[in-house]
Amino acid sequence: MNSPAIIDIGEVIERQKGGRFATLLIVAMGVMMLTEGYDLGAMAFAAPALGRAWHMGRGALGPVFGAFVFGTMVGAFVLGYLGDVIGRKRTIVIGSLVLSLFSFAAAGATRLDHLLILRFCAGIGIGGVVPNAITYMSEFAPRRWRATWITLMYTGYTIGTGLGGVVSAWLIPSFGWQVVFVIGGIAPLVTGLMLLVGAPESIRFLTLKGNRNAEIARIVRRLAPDIVLTPDTTFVIGNSREAAPHARQNAPLRLLFAGRLRMVTPVLWAVYIANSMALFFLNSWLPMLIESIGLPAQRAALVSAMFQVGGTLGGLALMRLVDTRGAVIITVLPLLGTPLVALLGIGLPEPMLIAVVFLIGFAVVGTQFGLNAVAPLVYPTALRAKGTGAAVGIQKIGAIAGPVIGGMLLAGHLPVRELFYLGAVPVAVVALLAFVLGRLHRRDDEAGDDANDRADESANHATTHAVIQAAAQTNTGKGAAHAA
Repeated sequence: MNSPAIIDIGEVIERQKGGRFATLLIVAMGVMMLTEGYDLGAMAFAAPALGRAWHMGRGALGPVFGAFVFGTMVGAFVLGYLGDVIGRKRTIVIGSLVLSLFSFAAAGATRLDHLLILRFCAGIGIGGVVPNAITYMSEFAPRRWRATWITLMYTGYTIGTGLGGVVSAWLIPSFGWQVVFVIGGIAPLVTGLMLLVGAPESIRFLTLKGNRNAEIARIVRRLAPDIVLTPDTTFVIGNSREAAPHARQNAPLRLLFAGRLRMVTPVLWAVYIANSMALFFLNSWLPMLIESIGLPAQRAALVSAMFQVGGTLGGLALMRLVDTRGAVIITVLPLLGTPLVALLGIGLPEPMLIAVVFLIGFAVVGTQFGLNAVAPLVYPTALRAKGTGAAVGIQKIGAIAGPVIGGMLLAGHLPVRELFYLGAVPVAVVALLAFVLGRLHRRDDEAGDDANDRADESANHATTHAVIQAAAQTNTGKGAAHAA
């Protein structure tokens, strides 16, 4: 009796040539991320009108911004764990529904403490969607296009963040600040339901969980229509080098600080924290600060939207350079951004102000894209998921501190010029730390990665051999029973 066919899902993914399925997947996840990004920036664009309506000082909303970012950190840990249990797609849908519910509720808030709680809960939704979306996309993308697919998807996030400026300038004068949150409730509800109905679960997740052969087969037919499948086909993740992290998923966290990583991990965490502090300070307070310079509220919102437009282009420009030049290339953008942030407070003419805000977004948000691409590169495969996840979690320290410190400085009635001078400090720190990280990575990564890659290959060959042996033994047993 012939043994059942064994198909390595890792090889299927690596050999796919793109096409309609890949395009639809990138577009669908990009739209999903656009709605999440819109809600990320919603509070910043509603803040000026909300402050006037509630007769609050400039720094009063600082705790609300901080609570929202803290919610994203909680969501990343809680829903990140849930994604490994029930699936990436289901968790993305759950996070989107949580975000939708509490965004609708925020539109009806009448007190600052209520708004703080509602934005914290909305942050849990976004915090869970983003890492699961990145994981989902990476588990469908071939290795040679993984950074490209993830970056293209993530541009939806930054475009959505800037879209809030257009919405607020257009609709707030007629409908009030509440309209920002009403739209922020509708969008993730619609995209979440569309994803639930129209998108498959992660094929790697399904394969690792087992007992989902019919569902896996449907996805394989879309990825590789030329592959012949039978009812006895067995799906594994064996030959692909991505199997190794699953085989060694219990590697202790202390290895993030062992050997050559003893310096790399703390520097990576520090640069993440510094850039998040600058990014979220500007993302949260830029509309209000530009309005303080003298621009009308509508114009300030539109000018601030250029921050995210520039950031999207910065991320796309940096994507391939990181692959070819390494981590040190990230140094270029914060070096550009430091003097530009300081320039914002000197009263530039509006056309020049638009250009400067665009370039600041290009530098600061583009650096964040670059860090997301670099973090997996500095760790060997066995520690890649833990190292990247820890760095993304640690960055929330800066993401929380940036808006809160900004609110304290605004409440202290410092001149706008001095506020922007202080905002340039963490950008300069990012440039220094990124240079150190690049030198450490360039010096140490080749020997470390080569050694770990050889270990991964051995582990994968062993895994594949064990799967084939098990399938053969099962088949032999069935044949003997049939003969008897």
